[in-house]
This record gives sequence, structure tokens and C-alpha cells, in this order.
Amino acid sequence: MKKLILSVTIVALLLLGLGAPAFAAEQKDGGYSPEMQVVIDQLKKFTDEKAAVDKHLETFDTLDYVVFSNQDWVRLHESHAQDVIVNWPDGHHTNGINKHIEDLKAMFVYAPDT
Repeated sequence: MKKLILSVTIVALLLLGLGAPAFAAEQKDGGYSPEMQVVIDQLKKFTDEKAAVDKHLETFDTLDYVVFSNQDWVRLHESHAQDVIVNWPDGHHTNGINKHIEDLKAMFVYAPDT
């Protein structure tokens, strides 16, 4: 995935840097040519989406490695609603975050390295 992002970034930078003379004919109103504006808009969309993905991954890492792995149950509300309904692999289900926390605590008794 990082190679793909790096490749797309390099291509975009090449288009902006080396390809700019072909696309960047200034318009009378001081803007870029339509072709160059398309490239600029695509690059902005890409960087905005990458920033959002990076933020989501950071949140996931916190919730998974800090809250869940360290059993920091007082923070479970950051990823679960108070009225969460959980369907477990064994077929039972629970209603509410407090019951879910009880089940999670029990899970760490029989599987402490979860």
C-alpha cells in the first residue's frame, strides 16, 4: 500500500513539476489551464483522502492497542454506544456497553493474551 501511495505521489509531483509547462498556460483570469486544474484537484483529493485514512488508522490503533489490549474499559465508549448490541461467535448476544464490558473481562480470563 505504501508503494502505491508513493508511486501515485511521484507521478503527481512529476505531472506538477515536469509536466507543468505543458499544462500551466495561464488563463486571462490568472488561473490554471483546465488540464492543470484537473491535476491539481486530483492531487488535493488524494492528499485529503490520505490524511483521513491516516487519522482513522491512528484512531484504530489507539482503540485496539491501548483501550482493548490494555483492558482500559472506561474508554470503551470511544468506539461503542451505550446501547450497543453485540452478537458473539457462540451465538449469544448482549445489550448495552456494561454487559459487553463484563463479557470482555471474562474473555481476558480465559485468553489473557488477546
